[in-house]
Amino acid sequence: MCLVRFGLRAIGYVEPHWLMQQLGAPLDFNLQMPYIIWVWSIRDMVLAILVVFSNHVTIKVLLFACIAIDLTDIWSAHLRGLEGLFSATDTWSLKLTAIAALLPVSDALALIMRSSSQILEK
Repeated sequence: MCLVRFGLRAIGYVEPHWLMQQLGAPLDFNLQMPYIIWVWSIRDMVLAILVVFSNHVTIKVLLFACIAIDLTDIWSAHLRGLEGLFSATDTWSLKLTAIAALLPVSDALALIMRSSSQILEK
């Protein structure tokens, strides 16, 4: 999960214009978008590194933070679509990208919570 998240965001950091094209947000549409991509990329790379090197207690908090971030990314894409800033196709592309990030994080948290509860039962 962390390797994929870090890898995709590293690509976004190095090639923000390419990522913008993939997300349906070309540079002429939004001149601030490369900055947003860089901030988004750094945020997720730092979170991935923190998750990899965290202890059992801290990892839960970090995964909850990742889930909150992904949910706000989904909601933000939805609102931008409603405002007409993105086409329906681009809005769904942005939503699905955030959902794709949300699913492995949610799975990881569920597995950790399950293993924690099994340890407590023993």
